[in-house]
Amino acid sequence: MNEPLTFSDIREIVNSIEKEDLLEPIHKWFDQHSMTVKTLYDESFNIIYTTSSVERVLGYKKQELIGTNIFDIIHPEEHDRVRGLINQMSNESKQRHEIQVRHSEGRYVDCQVHMGKIYSTDLEQLYYISETIDITEQKQAQQLLVNSEKLSTAGQLAASVAHEIRNPITSLKGFLQLLLESGTKGKEAYLRIMKRELENIESISSELLYIAKPSPEEFEEANIVTMLEEVCMLMRSQARREDKEVTLETFVDEYYLHCDRSQIKQVFINLIKNAIEAMKDSGMIEVKVKYEGSLVVEISDEGEGVPDVVKEKLGEPFITTKETGTGLGLMVTLGILKNHQADLHIEDREPKGSTFKIIFPS
Repeated sequence: MNEPLTFSDIREIVNSIEKEDLLEPIHKWFDQHSMTVKTLYDESFNIIYTTSSVERVLGYKKQELIGTNIFDIIHPEEHDRVRGLINQMSNESKQRHEIQVRHSEGRYVDCQVHMGKIYSTDLEQLYYISETIDITEQKQAQQLLVNSEKLSTAGQLAASVAHEIRNPITSLKGFLQLLLESGTKGKEAYLRIMKRELENIESISSELLYIAKPSPEEFEEANIVTMLEEVCMLMRSQARREDKEVTLETFVDEYYLHCDRSQIKQVFINLIKNAIEAMKDSGMIEVKVKYEGSLVVEISDEGEGVPDVVKEKLGEPFITTKETGTGLGLMVTLGILKNHQADLHIEDREPKGSTFKIIFPS
């Protein structure tokens, strides 16, 4: 049976590692087997060193990339964002970002990059250093979770939407029967009502289908105010069934954000749904959108509030204030917001309730 290592044993191992003859094989092993790509760039972002692991992660031979500008393999749509982040970086800071890097096969790989600055006093030269890992599988797992949550939400909303559609269909049937019996002459008002009810049915059903449809991550310019109007229209059907009301107050007419429309809508739906479920009795869910140096969306309820001990752990699986909740909805919400560089804060309301405050990047 092996004896446990003593402090002296550990010290001896550390001393032996620090010897030059052992450092070289250690570095060589890491270079040949690691799945992390370590890269050094000059001030013009030309690659002056990279590890052999780049072939396993991105498919390039090590020598292929020496002298190449790093922006030659970063997705063109990421250039401005990456340059801006680098310019904000101080000499002591280390940044972590997700970017898309071109594989030797031409496809783009989702990568997480840790980057920092180092200064050589001997050469009087500034360099950038980074560690890059492939997070494609992680991103795929996150997308599966988002799609699963979307389908779960759509299924829960389906009964409310069916109830919301049944009422105008009943009205339409009545008007059609009347028109069949007496003709359309002088009945223009009835036709206008029928048209409006059909448009309401179309809007609600289209929104439900959009929410349920699994979609790949796709960023585009989208009006947050319009998205909130569409989500609130959909969620009012569920709120009314539980004798609750969803109101929307907009302090900006429009605000365009570079985002994934489907994912941001999922965030709004999750938070409004949570607000509805947080209230045992009838009440009001207030949704507000305003600009305070950056875009802010507030969703307030009149429930029991969120205990401080739970606030600290919200977003973790199975941490929830609901008896039958799993916490996965809020975990997905926080993941989406992180992907959009947005923050979520939870504030207490007086006399009761909570406000979930989303702050989007300016």
